[in-house]
Amino acid sequence: MQPQPLLHPAGPGQLLDVRGVLSGAVDMRTYRHKHLVVFSRTEGGLIRDPGPDQEGLLARLTTCVEWLDEHFGFELVSVFTNPLEMQYIYYAMLRRRSGGQP
Repeated sequence: MQPQPLLHPAGPGQLLDVRGVLSGAVDMRTYRHKHLVVFSRTEGGLIRDPGPDQEGLLARLTTCVEWLDEHFGFELVSVFTNPLEMQYIYYAMLRRRSGGQP
């Protein structure tokens, strides 16, 4: 029997990497805030033109938003980007619906 990977509690802040959320490394059951921002960014290397989701950043972000909606009652508020020194970062702002899992 293989040992289970260690889960990290979600937080204490409200900014989480989608890779950690989708891989299960972040335990969303411990997240107690109403608002949440998740982000998806390029992997270390510089890119000159992200093209139409060249690295799957938006696809990963969308998958995370849908998963958080389905399992934890979060709804999408806004999506925005921040091209920072040729490293693209996409953010999604979410809000827990009334009656969503605390």
